[in-house]
Amino acid sequence: MVSSGKHPRPATRSSSASEWESDPNPPHKRQRVRHRPTMTIDWREEICRFLSRSSELSDEEILDELDTALAELVELRRLSSSQLAQPKPPDFQVINRVRCQDSDDDELYLDLPWVVDSGPYKAHLRGSNKIHNFELHLERNKEMTFFVFREFECCVPRSMDSSLRQGTSSDLQAEDLLVKEYISNMSNELRRALIELCNLALGETAHPNFIDKEVDQIHHPYLWWFRARSSIEETEAQINPDLQLHLNIFQHYLNTCLGDEWATVDQLLSTGYITDAYTHYLFAPQEICISNAQGRSKSLLEAFTAEEWLDIPSRSILGTKWTFDGNFEKRQMRFGLNKPPSLTRKFPVRELSIYPARFADEGDIIAIRERGKMFWKCRRRNYVCYKGAEFEGAYNMSDLRFMVDTATFKQMHPPNEEENVLPNHDDLGSEIMSQDEPDLSDNFFMCLPTTLSGFNMQKKEWVTLRVGFIEDVTWNEEAFKLLVIDESTKELIQAVVTNQLQAEDHTDMIRGKGNGLFILLHGGPGTGKTLTAESVAEIAQKPLYKVTCGDIGTKAEEVEKYLEVVLLLGKTWGCVVLLDEADVFLEQRSLSNLERNALVSVFLRVLEYYEGILILTSNRVGTFDEAFRSRIQLTLRYENLNQNQRHKIWENFVRRLEKLESSRMAIASSTSPARVISGFGIDFNDIKAHIAELSERKLNGREIRNAISTARQLAMYKREPMNYKHLERVIGETSKFEAYITELNRGFSSDEISKDKGERL
Repeated sequence: MVSSGKHPRPATRSSSASEWESDPNPPHKRQRVRHRPTMTIDWREEICRFLSRSSELSDEEILDELDTALAELVELRRLSSSQLAQPKPPDFQVINRVRCQDSDDDELYLDLPWVVDSGPYKAHLRGSNKIHNFELHLERNKEMTFFVFREFECCVPRSMDSSLRQGTSSDLQAEDLLVKEYISNMSNELRRALIELCNLALGETAHPNFIDKEVDQIHHPYLWWFRARSSIEETEAQINPDLQLHLNIFQHYLNTCLGDEWATVDQLLSTGYITDAYTHYLFAPQEICISNAQGRSKSLLEAFTAEEWLDIPSRSILGTKWTFDGNFEKRQMRFGLNKPPSLTRKFPVRELSIYPARFADEGDIIAIRERGKMFWKCRRRNYVCYKGAEFEGAYNMSDLRFMVDTATFKQMHPPNEEENVLPNHDDLGSEIMSQDEPDLSDNFFMCLPTTLSGFNMQKKEWVTLRVGFIEDVTWNEEAFKLLVIDESTKELIQAVVTNQLQAEDHTDMIRGKGNGLFILLHGGPGTGKTLTAESVAEIAQKPLYKVTCGDIGTKAEEVEKYLEVVLLLGKTWGCVVLLDEADVFLEQRSLSNLERNALVSVFLRVLEYYEGILILTSNRVGTFDEAFRSRIQLTLRYENLNQNQRHKIWENFVRRLEKLESSRMAIASSTSPARVISGFGIDFNDIKAHIAELSERKLNGREIRNAISTARQLAMYKREPMNYKHLERVIGETSKFEAYITELNRGFSSDEISKDKGERL
């Protein structure tokens, strides 16, 4: 039994006669019942179970709980009757939730809590108007169309921040411990109003899912409303009148809470400025953002599409970029916002490490977009020109040429098994990949990678290229016209090259055998052999793959392997292959040198099945192996330059220098001086006036080019414009060396020695 302690129970009534008389079952009829076993009930246990309390409670505590439950039942009956009488108008309510990390308490207050000097860090929060039962509170306040929850955390180490270090707990306000605010427990009417509003005004703006009732928290600072305010104002009158009041209450709270802040942000953004406290207002999902984390030059700027709002605690944004490994795949990654230029003062939006594209310079946007379109051109295979660095050399046409071919790069550089690199998933599809101008938006073109792997045709190595410096190749067809060789020879070269390009059917019965065009250029050094090969590539509009003996090696196995790779790339890329100074491979075989014989045999076998244009140059055609004669379709001899040819070469070089100098001055007028090649100009009139004297010097084409290059360096060192005297001085020093070599050879020139050896006439 439960003792009555505080609340005495009424005495049991005695049975009266009338009760007996009225009993439908008098004692003689209840005899069988009397013999049933007595039922024992533990009323204490049952009451505790009903109250959802422990049976270990004292009688006093159980009676208190019963009183509380009774009061709640009475209140519920009152509420039920009052609601039937007259409903209250819609409203909202702010509830302050305090989470104390020291005591694990989680309390709700209707009033704003205050800081008290207690707890482990002397910064505990306390309130007065406490909500003891939130479910009951909801029942009592059914007129609330939504609740605003403001969450505070106290008694945690991070509450001891700069606010506390600079003073005592009395300096700390409750707002300093506010960690989160959100709207929750929305009424069905408000949800319906917001759903209508989304359909009318928020189509392009990312917003909460009001249809899904499982999503019941709308977080501060309600950026989706901030971004769509103008559309909301234009369409809110179209909302169902029965729901309008609920939406007005919602809007009223937002304007009261954040109206002043939004006005400040509007004013800052209108001038292109922002402060650190408001950076989260800059970003929105599905907007393109610019990152200058790698650098602020156009070639280093990256773009991505934001997928979420800025995450304020981590100062980062989840975004998507496109990656490429032969297939395009969209990948999500997190982009961090670096430390702002100032924590207190306003600063230009573009000084942030990440900022929306709408604040970017128009020139940057155009550059990033065009960079993406160039990347698209390189998705398969593309021979490109690179403007990322300055190269010297008046006729060095291939220094800036690269072959971009991701498939070949992957084939030559397969991933290691340990790397476990998975290939990209194809997020575009073959149909779009086949289109040269696909209907894709800036979210694709601007968000492509900033670098590509390209093959340097001069150095024969794969390098990383910035896509922003890649340009389409401009073929230098004038180079062939400027060749200082007989016009009949030019015509012959152009004829065989043109026919080779147009040929579709092969004459050899064995497909793939003997279908290439092999040209041999022989003559002394500096007579134009290499320049001819480079010019052939220009008029054929094909890449030039230049190989020298030093690249190939001397062992037969190495030579065969290297040449197979070269000719495979030459065939894959449609190159004009130049084997420069190929004397060691063309030399006649003999019984005394088996190693050289192996080299020549390997060379013959590999060339047998090459189907492209192959040009060989040699200084010693007199030692030519007979087996090569039937394999070469065109053989051209280059005589030593006469004075007229030297005069024309000097004119060509001067004309080339004038173009280079004009380009340099154009850069100087549009770029800071620090980025312009240093120099003091060239006195072209002085040089042109002395071309006749210069052409009298017996120099070959390479020596003329070297003389110009050295004279430029001499003029720069002396800090004066280059002119004839610099050229004369350089040529004079070169002539001394030539005279010394001739004297050493007992008066014989190098040409005479080669003729005596039978290497050339």
